[in-house]
Amino acid sequence: SDFESKFEQGDVGYLDEKVYLQLLEYYEDEYLFDKALEVVDYAIEQYKYRSEFYIIKARLLLNSHKVNECIILLDIAENMAPFEREISIIRARALAIKKDFAAAQEILDDLTLGATKSDSVEILIAESFIFEHMKDYNAMYDALSKAVIIDSKNEEAMERIWISAELSRRYEDSVDLHKIIIDKDPYNYQAWYNLGHGYNCIWEYEKAIDALEYSFIINPEFESGYLDCADTCLQIRNYEKALEIYVEANNRFGPNNELMVNIAHCFIYMNRIGIAKQWLLKAIKLDGYNDEAYFLLGECYAKDLVWYNAINAYHKAIELENRREEYYLGLAKAYLAVEDYNKATINFQMATQTGPEETLYWKEYICFLIKLGLFDEAIQVLDEAEDHTYGADLLYCRAITNFLMKNKGECLELLEEALLEDFDQHSLIFDIAPELKLDKDINSMIRYFAE
Repeated sequence: SDFESKFEQGDVGYLDEKVYLQLLEYYEDEYLFDKALEVVDYAIEQYKYRSEFYIIKARLLLNSHKVNECIILLDIAENMAPFEREISIIRARALAIKKDFAAAQEILDDLTLGATKSDSVEILIAESFIFEHMKDYNAMYDALSKAVIIDSKNEEAMERIWISAELSRRYEDSVDLHKIIIDKDPYNYQAWYNLGHGYNCIWEYEKAIDALEYSFIINPEFESGYLDCADTCLQIRNYEKALEIYVEANNRFGPNNELMVNIAHCFIYMNRIGIAKQWLLKAIKLDGYNDEAYFLLGECYAKDLVWYNAINAYHKAIELENRREEYYLGLAKAYLAVEDYNKATINFQMATQTGPEETLYWKEYICFLIKLGLFDEAIQVLDEAEDHTYGADLLYCRAITNFLMKNKGECLELLEEALLEDFDQHSLIFDIAPELKLDKDINSMIRYFAE
């Protein structure tokens, strides 16, 4: 904008206060607090005796967690406008962050006398801050539920009511509350959005999808509605609907490399690898530093068995982000496919070191060692895994290794323990060592547990 170019050059000149207020509102809505602080300083320089700009600056400082500076600004503003309620509201919030709960509550109690409806909502929101910092999440939820019943169009109250529902785990209460709000105000996109999240948390995914979809149908500019709705579709494996929503979001808000990666992910789930690769290459062209795009490109090449391309893509992903265990696993499997066992070993190790609490990475490494006939090494890795994690899949791996090392008694004991722990995973033993299908003792034990 014209202002921004003048602003960059430090040549703002004289601006009408309305222009400043519009700019500040825009930057606050976009959470660009540092930018807003720079603008408000220009405004204060020009309008030294307007308390409004000091109040805005105090609010911005509070949002930027600069509590002491915020309180200094409030003192200046209070000298200019001693009866301005917003000063007291911001002060109560600041004191809550400083854990001076009694002083914060005292301010709000004083404000309650003679408060209008809209004042009451602001007081309840400020009260919710006190309860949040006291870690009394039930009281936080109660304060905000009163606020949204009074005014369901207050964006801050509507955003915070869902935060409080999560913190207090009052998901069913939240669903009931938002149904009441929607009955009175059916075009409230935030109410539909919160309702969707409530349904998500009580595992009613179809209802969650419907509610989240209403949020962005009502407000087509509400990006979070699209993304969370599509994510919920993925949870129930409705890839077609997720894809449709991601494409719609990309058309409206894009081109956006993260949305393109999500679109590609849907195509991968649908086994449409060619078109997934096209979307990933588009995403990389838009942002060459998106590690997930390179990783998924590696997965596509792996599915097409184009192993050296897969290796290159996985390497690029790891160069950009070296703390993702699944990247190392992809690379290890690609090296295994081209029979470079040394590099496969290194990357299986890296996967287990990066995600030691996940049994999957240990299981994959151990299966690799078993298939190479390195049984002693497999036992060593199983012992190491036990220091970090526990799972039926590792018990099955230990049972198989003992069987292949001719320790059948030990194998049957471990197999019994694994079947008790998680019967459904038992097919793993036949995937790793198909010859176990011919063993009568093992088969009779599995049949016994199946009954």
